[in-house]
Parts: sequence; structure tokens; C-alpha cells
Amino acid sequence: MIVRTLRQLALVAAFGFALANLPFAAASYIFIDYHAGPTTPQSTPASVWSPELWGWVDLNTVGAAAGVVNPLGTGMNAWRITDAVPTAPNPAYVSALTPSAITSAARDGWRLSTFARYVNDFGAGANMGLSAFIGGRAYHLGLDLTASGDLQATLNDETPRTYQLTTGGTGASAFHRFELQNTPGSSNVAFEFDGQVINPQWDGVAAAGHDSVVNWGNQLGPRGVMDFQDVAFEIGPFVEQTADFDADGDADGQDFLSWQRTLGATFDRSADGNFDGRVDGADLAIWRQAFGRPAVTQAIPEPSALMLALIAIAARRLRI
Repeated sequence: MIVRTLRQLALVAAFGFALANLPFAAASYIFIDYHAGPTTPQSTPASVWSPELWGWVDLNTVGAAAGVVNPLGTGMNAWRITDAVPTAPNPAYVSALTPSAITSAARDGWRLSTFARYVNDFGAGANMGLSAFIGGRAYHLGLDLTASGDLQATLNDETPRTYQLTTGGTGASAFHRFELQNTPGSSNVAFEFDGQVINPQWDGVAAAGHDSVVNWGNQLGPRGVMDFQDVAFEIGPFVEQTADFDADGDADGQDFLSWQRTLGATFDRSADGNFDGRVDGADLAIWRQAFGRPAVTQAIPEPSALMLALIAIAARRLRI
């Protein structure tokens, strides 16, 4: 009987070893990011977290950037970049990609995003935004305001593409999510605004020989002001969106409560269904669409569920 029990325990150990060696799919990761931090009673402009603390290199001229406490009553601080001078250098924060990151980004795709508010321009054209020099291409997303005060985006291309993003003169009245997402193995990039695809196929312009870097701020000639609450550069592969925020196999009321509890959160992103770095209305829309349906299953079972099943089988064998 002792020999039989030892054999059965060895079977459980073998199950655990096999589980540990399953070929789990690779996950995306954040190469570099930035958060200005939450607003507290002790918050002052000088205490707002600076991009240098997160590893970004400062290309700003003196006085071109500063912390802003609780802009628009959002409960989060921001880092304001102001370009009021028509001459170079343009103020921005930059990060160089490592050789391994360049290889991974080319194979698995990349995403550059920010939650930010365009504050003001000086009537000279697109300026503040996001830029990426990757794969021998340059991608510039520049923002400015129309004559009526609406937010518009310009994507650099052989023929620049401009899109009006807001109406009613509300361009500077709110923070928005801006995202550039690359298709793995290609030069194609999709531009999204608040979770909506504005342009699905954009390949920037040629930039052969340029260093592989990402940056935010102003990389263009015109001038403007912008508040950044967070910025992230991620490398894929990226998973599909989900409404199963608590990972229990379906989209139900518990998932809605998860969304409600973490709405607007920066550090708890369990209800970030579209993986854009923030829990917001776009995630609620995903939940509404999927409510009551079984969650999309992964190609490989969740480790915890598989382990429980294997242990249950082994436990039945141990009954003597």
C-alpha cells in the first residue's frame, strides 16, 4: 500500500511538472511608461512625479515643463509641456529602444499611448502629441485646435491626414486617450481616439538610419501646451479585449462591479477590457456587449484551473 501511495504522489508531482512546462503564449509588456500620480491633500506642482523618475530623458528647454495638480478635478495630477518658442529645440521626453526591444517590436507589434489633454495652441498648426521612430519609419501624431476650439489630430504622411476629434468647441475641455498600435510584422499603425479607431492603416514616413526611439511632447515646428497624465510604450503580442474582468468565465454583474470599483483607476486595471491602460467608458461598452455570454476561452487553459483538475484526478486515485 505504501508503494502504491508513493506512486500516486509521484503522479501528482509529474502533473505539476508537466503544467510548469506548458508552452504558454508570450504576453505583452511595458517597455517604459509614466504616471504623474494621484492628487492628494499634500500635492503641489513641485511634488508631481516627473518623467525622469520613470526613466525618460528630458529634451525640454528650461521652464518648458512642470507639474499640474488635479487638472479639471480628475483626481490625478499631470505633467504639462509648454512650447512657447518657435525655435528649436522642441520640448519632449524620449526613450531609446534596446536591440532586444527593437527585435520584439518588429515581431510582435508595439503600442504607444497617452491619457492627456490638449490645453492650448498658438494658431500655427499641429504640434503636441506622440512620436515613434521604429523600423525605419517615423510616426508623428500632432494635435492642435481648430478655429472653433475643437481638437484635431494630424498624422504625418506623404500627404498629412487631419481628423477633427471633437465638436462644439470642446477640444480643450477634457482628457482623452490617444493610442498608436502597430500591426506585428508590418509598418502599419492604427490611430485610436478614446477607444475608437480613427485611421486603421497608417505607415508614417521613411526615416532610414534614424535611432529607434519613442517620445512625447512636441517634435514639430508649431507651438502648443498639453497636459499628460500617463504615457506608455508597450511591446506585444497583445491579447483580444475581454469583458470577463474577474476571470470567472463569463461577463456578469460581478464584472460590472469590478468596472465600477476601478473606474478611472491608474494602478488597478483589472477592468481594463480593451487594454488601453485605463478603466473607462470604453471598457463598460465592452461589458455591455458581452453581458450574459460565456467568456472567450484561451487556447491554453488557465494554470490554476488545470492544476485543480489534475489534483482532483490524482485525489480520486489516492482513495484506497
